[in-house]
Amino acid sequence: MDISVIHFWGKTKFWWVFMLVGILFIPFGLWIVFSPAIGYEVVAMLLGWALVAYGIVQLLISSDTKRNKHSWGWWLAGGIIDIFLGFLLLGNIVLSELLLPFFFAFVFLFKGVNNIVSSISMRNVYSSWWLYLLNGVLMIFISFMFFYTPYMSSFTVLFLSALAFIYWGLSLITFSFDLKPIKNIESD
Repeated sequence: MDISVIHFWGKTKFWWVFMLVGILFIPFGLWIVFSPAIGYEVVAMLLGWALVAYGIVQLLISSDTKRNKHSWGWWLAGGIIDIFLGFLLLGNIVLSELLLPFFFAFVFLFKGVNNIVSSISMRNVYSSWWLYLLNGVLMIFISFMFFYTPYMSSFTVLFLSALAFIYWGLSLITFSFDLKPIKNIESD
């Protein structure tokens, strides 16, 4: 049993799309690290487009109803919300720039607490439960750093945003393997 089953995300034949999005997020983060002069506005726009792309992936997965009989609603709702938030951020760049640190802070806080609770609940079932615990602790640490960054320089926010994109990409790649159908389940 893995985290995708515990969270009722299920398995999907579109697992590779999550991996592709994760692979695309890593160069975004590296680009921000090696081009810090690009500015805060570009990072906010990248976040908006990343949310739109992530929402489209979730809509794709929700359409795979053969494998996601019980979880398609979660994927659909998540996809709609992410696309809405992405276009909201793209439509108002000033709002995006103001909310960027807080957005990352709340997302990482939610995902961190979610991973910690999941790791504790699957401690007796999943042999690598401690990886999800470690991931949750790291996400909460990054979250607190983002809560503190509005009082720091924009360079610090850019660096943390780059870290967030790289970490988000690696997390999506890892999660994509949990979404991959197992051969004996595909025959259902």
